[in-house]
Amino acid sequence: MQVKATDADEGINGRVWYRIVKGNEHNHFRINPSTGLVMRGVRHLDREQNSSHVLEVEAYNTEQGPMRSSVRVIVYVEDVNDEVPVFTQRQYNRLGLRETAGIGTSVAVVRATDRDTGKGGLVSYKIVSGAEGKFEIDESTGLITTIEYLDYETKTSYLMNVSATDQAPPYNQGFCSVYVSLLNELDEAVQFSNSSYEAVIMENIPLGSEVIRVQARSIDNLNQITYKFDPNTNPQALSLFKINGITGVITVKGQVDREKGDFYTLTVVADDGGPKIDSTVVTITVLDENDNSPQFDITSDSSVSVAEDSAVGKRVALVLARDPDAGRNGQVTFSLTSGNIGRAFEIRTTNGTYGEVFVARPLDRELLDHYTLRIQAADGGVPPRRKEHILRVNILDVNDNPPVIDSPFGYNVSVSENVGGGTAVAQVRATDRDIGLNSVLSYYITRGNEDLTFRMDRVTGEIATRPSPPDRERQSFYSLVVTVEDEGTPSLSVSHQKGPFRGRMGLGSAVGVSVKREKRSRV
Repeated sequence: MQVKATDADEGINGRVWYRIVKGNEHNHFRINPSTGLVMRGVRHLDREQNSSHVLEVEAYNTEQGPMRSSVRVIVYVEDVNDEVPVFTQRQYNRLGLRETAGIGTSVAVVRATDRDTGKGGLVSYKIVSGAEGKFEIDESTGLITTIEYLDYETKTSYLMNVSATDQAPPYNQGFCSVYVSLLNELDEAVQFSNSSYEAVIMENIPLGSEVIRVQARSIDNLNQITYKFDPNTNPQALSLFKINGITGVITVKGQVDREKGDFYTLTVVADDGGPKIDSTVVTITVLDENDNSPQFDITSDSSVSVAEDSAVGKRVALVLARDPDAGRNGQVTFSLTSGNIGRAFEIRTTNGTYGEVFVARPLDRELLDHYTLRIQAADGGVPPRRKEHILRVNILDVNDNPPVIDSPFGYNVSVSENVGGGTAVAQVRATDRDIGLNSVLSYYITRGNEDLTFRMDRVTGEIATRPSPPDRERQSFYSLVVTVEDEGTPSLSVSHQKGPFRGRMGLGSAVGVSVKREKRSRV
């Protein structure tokens, strides 16, 4: 602009000069001293620092002269888009954004200013890089929100580069960074390293022995994982095993007996306090140890009776023994360890459980009427375990022995004629090695007593006269054949004769009776 002043004087006194006397401290302006043309100075104008300048311009004739006049000149500076948007922070931080934050969650607000006016002072925001499809920014407000689900286990933090661009040429840009760190939460499932575990142990394993260790992990890795048995696990298994809640080591806490259970299934649960737990199945197989002796069953024969004429090979007794151990440890073999006099019996093992006793040699009750057999049941373990059982075998009598007369060569006696009836003449005695009815003997006169002069007591074997006495003149000698018979079925008997009768020697006895003449006295 140009200022102009007039002076009515003439000559040198009417010449007007111009100068800026105030408001131009920074030399933003200069003035032509002769024309009054106000021009820009050597320093650039900056509207953002000072949008207007108030200059006082003085018109004068001479430097020292009193004649002078001044005017105020206001210079307004028009805006040029020369400012870059500036963020309020070089880096914005959002620490601990929950990984479970839903879509649309506010993350941070960035703000940039541009000192220019008009469109040159308006800014729009944009995420230049680093969002990885998880975030977006409102171009007007600078609000950053989530547009996808986050996962701490996939990525723990994001560093985004955000730009602010003004709206006028040359479209100046400013930049900032936004750092977002995620907060790890218990949103991942606990997972066992194996879907199932298997262990094999011996029965009678010492208490406290380690069986197996289960292990689980969580990608979250926030809390200590704890282990426990599922409460629905078989109570018997729970009574035998326990698990360390921190280490996952399963140990023995009860007496493990394979005979009570040879296979156990445990369900183990791993929990880190989050919503997603995991479980696995542990199977434990119990191997056998030869810790049980064979046991004879109550049904085993303990006393039997066997006829002495039983054929060789006949089964006479049966014993049963069981061993609850497995495999060879549970296979039972029977043997006779004592009492088998003359090896009269033998025992055979059937199916590893039964012992059959057979007659091995002919029996004779008259030689031995009973046997006390000690039967041993031994299992196939190393070393074997044994159990004994007593079997009493009673030999039953069979009527296999005939009566034997004490005097196999007979009896010779004399009797006076005309003796009274019932007079004892002789007594035949016999024995029978059998017992019971087989040894009960009966005596009979079977020959030589045709005139019935004598009678014989069937039980005692005593021969006596009948009421009609013997008469020497009629018959002076009697040869009586006596038969002795037992009560067995069939009965056995023996007869023998001697004297004038012919017969079979050794089958019985003959009684020779001589009748003496009676001495009479004369009166």
